[in-house]
Amino acid sequence: MQLDQNPFFRKTITPWYDSNFACWVLICSMVLVFCFAVSGVIVASDDPNLVRHIWFPLMLAGLSGFLVVKVYVRLNIRSNNE
Repeated sequence: MQLDQNPFFRKTITPWYDSNFACWVLICSMVLVFCFAVSGVIVASDDPNLVRHIWFPLMLAGLSGFLVVKVYVRLNIRSNNE
């Protein structure tokens, strides 16, 4: 017998890694990673020997910024649905 995938009489249980607390911890840690990556871009742009390696902190800043926005949107959608 299969369980009902969409029960109307009870609230769905979110996994621990998708809880509000875990999302806020992820946002805070990714903001720290973003700041670290921006400082890497500043250091790499000042030194002529490191300019060719500036792609790495730029990619790190872009990915962490994207993740912050994505998780924040998920939290916003979840709080509007409740």
